[in-house]
Amino acid sequence: MSKDRSARTMIDSSTENSSREGEAAVAAGQPRGLIPVPEFDENRLQYQFGAAPELTARADRRNMRSKMLAGIRGLKHAIRGDSSFFAHGYRGTLIAITAALLGVNQWSWCLLVIAACLVLIAELAHSAVDTLARAIGDPEQPRLRMAREIAAACVLVAAFGSGSVTAMVLSWKLAELLGWVR
Repeated sequence: MSKDRSARTMIDSSTENSSREGEAAVAAGQPRGLIPVPEFDENRLQYQFGAAPELTARADRRNMRSKMLAGIRGLKHAIRGDSSFFAHGYRGTLIAITAALLGVNQWSWCLLVIAACLVLIAELAHSAVDTLARAIGDPEQPRLRMAREIAAACVLVAAFGSGSVTAMVLSWKLAELLGWVR
């Protein structure tokens, strides 16, 4: 009961303070409802954004071949490190076989390939976050666990989106073959 009274007192005092500030702003000739903006300090801006030569990022100077090889090595590490890539590969193969048997058109193939690529990209991001969390320290630390769960949610959203696109494309083609739609 006393917590409710103290919370009401805090709300009442905050509304009183805001109304006093609003009255002071109207008395000073400022329109009501506007938030005063602090003065601009250029020295602070230069201090804040001053270049630190030892900390500046340098562009990657590798050639195209070495970047491609690094990407292939990263893909290899991700596939070997997480078994869910095999599950996605298995499902993708079944979807591709089904789409080929049903004879879907080129636009449907494009949708299926884009959906599959989005799932693989989300899975790669999840693997990267998981690998970083394990390299930093205990992956069950609350902040690292939260980052890993967010990456897992990314895969979940991509998988549901891909599944819905796949279901729409394949069911539409099946409905066409059965004569249910034009």
